[in-house]
Formats: sequence, C-alpha cells, structure tokens
Amino acid sequence: MTTPPDFEKRRADIFQKLQGQHFMHHIGFDLTAVEPGVVTGEMILQPFTRQQMGYLHGGVTATVADVVAGFAAYSLTPAEQHVVTADINIMYYRPGIGEKLRAVGRVLKAGSKIHFCESEVWVQQKDEWVLVARSTSTMAVV
Repeated sequence: MTTPPDFEKRRADIFQKLQGQHFMHHIGFDLTAVEPGVVTGEMILQPFTRQQMGYLHGGVTATVADVVAGFAAYSLTPAEQHVVTADINIMYYRPGIGEKLRAVGRVLKAGSKIHFCESEVWVQQKDEWVLVARSTSTMAVV
C-alpha cells in the first residue's frame, strides 16, 4: 500500500479520534499499530466480553473487526474525509477461548468512494495465537 503524503498527520488524527470511541474504551480495546492501510488492536479478555459459555462474545468480535477495518480505511482517506461502514460480513471459525485478543484490519482496495477491507480476530491461547474470526467489509468514504 502506498503511503499517503500526509500519513503522519493522519496517524496522529486516528489516535486523537480514539478518544471518542467510548464503547471501544469500555471493553478495553486499544489500537497498538497504525500503518497505511493496516491497523492492529489488542485487548485483555474480561468476564463481560464473554458470552454464557465463557467464549468471546460474537458482538465483541464483530465490533473489533469493524473498528480495525474502519481505521485502516480511514488511514488512507484525505484529511477532510471520513469513513463509515456500509457493509460487514463476519465468519466465525471457532470459539474464542483465551486471555488476550488481537485484531488486524487491512484495506484490500482503496477507492475514492469506497474501500474494500478485511479483518482477522485472533485469541491468544497460552503461547499461540488462534484465528477465531475473519470479516470482509465495505467502508464508504464520506
């Protein structure tokens, strides 16, 4: 992915915009890396992020997949534009059992009006990371 000319300013803007992501803060999810078109975030799994069987809640999984894809898309838009999710599809591969979550969002194709993205959600189980879900999404540039 080509680095936009004003990327460092955009990266700083992303971390500033995180202050307004109240639900993300509530669940303890933080971005850990922002590169052009690729964003990573992590969180420690808490009891309230799990469903009744003790697995990572599907809604939390979908939320973090959406957040990293959205910020990955946002990292490639001009300063005066933003992105919103137009469509998201998530596939759950296995129960999220573990202590820590990592989500990675990538832009597959950036356009002037829409960005096509994908995300992966991983859970750390002891010393290995296990893929629990993958999403594809379309981010509308507004």
